[in-house]
Amino acid sequence: MDQVETIDVFNTVLEAGLRSVILLNEYYPTPIGFEEIVKLDYVLVYSKDFNGPKSLHPCIPNRKGELAVRRKLVRDGLALMKRFGLINVLCEKEGIYYSVTGDAKPLIKLMKSEYSMSLKNNAKWCVGQLNHSGFQYFNKIFMDVAF
Repeated sequence: MDQVETIDVFNTVLEAGLRSVILLNEYYPTPIGFEEIVKLDYVLVYSKDFNGPKSLHPCIPNRKGELAVRRKLVRDGLALMKRFGLINVLCEKEGIYYSVTGDAKPLIKLMKSEYSMSLKNNAKWCVGQLNHSGFQYFNKIFMDVAF
């Protein structure tokens, strides 16, 4: 009997990178700094905690501190997406910012799975909240759920 090799895709660098691409695409043309991407990634995954749509991942207890662990995953995901040509890195006086390249949109259009559609929906909601209230909206809730 042949052994079937499984490949993890959840909570991986690939998943984190794709979440960043979708988020940056939704926020285009405005670039986003790394710290903001890490926070917004958390919001995308646990959107229900922020009075948003259904969370992408199950809400597990004791998630406090996950934001610190998420930093490396998001950083590695951004680096992977840069290597794939989907993300630009912009060095400004104020810091390093990220934006999507023109190659991101066609890839995102191909993503049709239930998870991908939920991710796109959460990113749209997240950016809508960001445009309406800025980071203050999320920062208030972060103090209760993430720290």
